[in-house]
Amino acid sequence: MNSWQLRFDAIWLGLLALYVLAGARLMPFHGDESTLIYMGRDYYYLLVEGDLSRLEYDPSWSTSPAEQHLRLLNGTISKTVYGALAHGMGLSARELNEQWAWNRDYSWNAERGRIPNLALLRRTRLASSAQLALAAICFFALLRLTLNRPTAWIASALFVLHPNILINGRRAMMEGSHLLGVMLVLLAGAWLLQERRWWRYALLGVCAGFALAAKHPNLIVCALALSSSSVRPFWRLLRGRDKPALRDLAGIALAGAIMIAVFLLLNPAWWNAPTQLPALVLEMRADLLQGQIEAFGGYQDFAEQVAGFFQFVFVGARQYFEVEAWAAYAPITAQIASYESSGWAGALFIGASGRLGLVCLLLSLLGAVALWRDKRVLAEHRLLLLMWIGGTALFTLMVTPLPWARYYLPLLPALIILVSHALVTLARWLWRNSRKRAYGIAGLA
Repeated sequence: MNSWQLRFDAIWLGLLALYVLAGARLMPFHGDESTLIYMGRDYYYLLVEGDLSRLEYDPSWSTSPAEQHLRLLNGTISKTVYGALAHGMGLSARELNEQWAWNRDYSWNAERGRIPNLALLRRTRLASSAQLALAAICFFALLRLTLNRPTAWIASALFVLHPNILINGRRAMMEGSHLLGVMLVLLAGAWLLQERRWWRYALLGVCAGFALAAKHPNLIVCALALSSSSVRPFWRLLRGRDKPALRDLAGIALAGAIMIAVFLLLNPAWWNAPTQLPALVLEMRADLLQGQIEAFGGYQDFAEQVAGFFQFVFVGARQYFEVEAWAAYAPITAQIASYESSGWAGALFIGASGRLGLVCLLLSLLGAVALWRDKRVLAEHRLLLLMWIGGTALFTLMVTPLPWARYYLPLLPALIILVSHALVTLARWLWRNSRKRAYGIAGLA
């Protein structure tokens, strides 16, 4: 790649990052923003007051049970950043808002100061948007490394212009760090498969630990990245004793160990009970989903799950809130109208048509076939991408119990890759055939 291409790529990525950041201050409010900023108290407990005991797991649940519940259930990256920003503004822990009460309406929460300080809310949104912008840059780098430059350009544009990615990634929640974690794991995995070295195994482990600390469901992408890296060494071992294969498997074990170590380092609540908490957290997440289903209504059968999958993945239906009552809140409807008329809300035609969803479905199928057959792509890179896309799609389809766009967010970059690769494949096919026809006409002349 020449210097001009590098310059154009840098300018392109800079423009994409600016677009993500520019719309952050206009985001319509979501109650979970209050809750994540409320969780920023943990930053004060550990790094300002130096009181680790307030973060350690309490089996009796006698001390601050609400804080412990949120602490165990959610990632630590975003809340730590938000706490640091609040402290940098000179706010004390007591000056942070309380968590959002979902069993009460907007007015009740607003009257009791549960909406964050406006200046803090804007800074935390900017921090989340910065992580989303970094995720977009890593996404571009991943496709530039594994596929080709045209696909990277098209896919990165679709990533940054997808309304649901912007809605969730810009808000002061966990989704900005969530998507950044996904992209870091995939980029580190692809870089490792390009050349297997010990330090690249270690880098994959660090990225996986960060991703897991950002949001627990990132365990899926971590497991798929490590599994895809294991396929070739295992295959070589099956064909006979192979010392390089054993070294590669040892490297994958190292990456897994570093992932766990980094995750624990970023989760002080786990330090006094690291072996007990995985099962407890899994049970808590199951209880959370069941509670959400009972409170807000979930899918009734598998057919509804498939319909929801199509609606939120292929159609890309926009969703600013999950609770229907929010549609009647005047401040929220005004914020949505202002945001969508600002020019910073992405490509609003995405999510507006079922026909577009069918087109995306067909293009994604074409893209998957094209990727599988594309011999210009390193075989291990193809395996990494297809395992991640297929595994994430299957997991999302089978375990998502609610029609909530946020739960389909990790699959949107995968869809974008397939659609972009299909468009580039079609463009190349049309170009080759047009040239053949031109040569044929010239020969007849």
